[in-house]
Amino acid sequence: MRLIVLALAGILCPMLVFGQADVKNAKGHDLETSDRNINDVALFIAGFEPSDHSPLKPLTQTPAWKRYQNELEQGWVKFEKVAANFKMFAQREITPPFDTVGTLFYPFSGPDFLFAHIFFPNVRKMVLIGLEKPGSIPVFPRSNDSLQKTLELYKHAIEDVMQLSFFRTLDMNKELANQVIDGTTPILLLFLARSQMTVLSVTYHKIRPDGTLMPLPYAGRRVAEVVEIKYSAKGDVAPRTLFYLSTNLADPALKKNAAVANFLSRLDSSCVTMVKSATYLMHKSYFSFIRNICLTHSIFILQDDSGIAFKYFDKNVWELQGYGQYTRPIKLFEEFYEPDYFEFFRTTKVKPLPFRIGYSNPSNLLIAKKKTILTRKN
Repeated sequence: MRLIVLALAGILCPMLVFGQADVKNAKGHDLETSDRNINDVALFIAGFEPSDHSPLKPLTQTPAWKRYQNELEQGWVKFEKVAANFKMFAQREITPPFDTVGTLFYPFSGPDFLFAHIFFPNVRKMVLIGLEKPGSIPVFPRSNDSLQKTLELYKHAIEDVMQLSFFRTLDMNKELANQVIDGTTPILLLFLARSQMTVLSVTYHKIRPDGTLMPLPYAGRRVAEVVEIKYSAKGDVAPRTLFYLSTNLADPALKKNAAVANFLSRLDSSCVTMVKSATYLMHKSYFSFIRNICLTHSIFILQDDSGIAFKYFDKNVWELQGYGQYTRPIKLFEEFYEPDYFEFFRTTKVKPLPFRIGYSNPSNLLIAKKKTILTRKN
């Protein structure tokens, strides 16, 4: 069934249940109903019951949703057991003042709010970047058979990141670019709800030439470069913000898109950065702009070997700590083997890594802390 959204006209297809609400137009006015409806959408696709007033509530009584809820819950229980190790690592190794930095920058992330929040649960703003489009607020068919097919797509879309800790690029090309899931927004909503966040609003943007954001009406989401999601955790007194930017980060692409380059240049100057499973792009000469953004704007970087090549970390600027084991990249990326990184792991006191993350098994992580911050701390 083709899913068609006619929100701006106020016309809802009778065969679909439309969950969109509090999606802002260019003047910031609500397009639809109450602020709570967008959170109901997030809850529904996360396998949680939406509020009683939600138009999605009747769908939770269908066999398709009950099956989806059960399968998702089983998968999440398994993931949480593994995630406990990630959380313990973060609590032990991401220490003050870096654990309370306000902004997380996560290039080459796709819609991976899940691991961003696991490692940096206290940030107030996240900037995630991927090639995939922001996409739309989900709609859901009423018939059980069509709903089952729709929900199966959601289940498959998150399997890789839950089982492998990363999205596979080739899989995302299909799983986040179809008539049901047409971008990252639905998956971000799912992960937010599963992380016990309350979703407050969704706003789509174009980027002005100076790098600032220009809100779009919901109908303009097809040309949006950025989706902004406001959300809150239990106990928050002010909303948090997630920005997802869809762009090509290669130097030639950014030279042709000054607006995106300016947006990146406006990134907070004292952020924390996370990079994993990034296909070694920042090892290449023609990803120098984004590599330099990471190195100049960050005071703390958490990455595996697929992130910034080790040679770019100035030892006079950064205090470096390795974790796990570094042997060599998997065969697909064997050309990016780093002898200096191998030597670093061989000759320094490396800490154990009690989990697999990224492409390699055994895995490795590197934490880089700016020495100026450490000196100020002491």
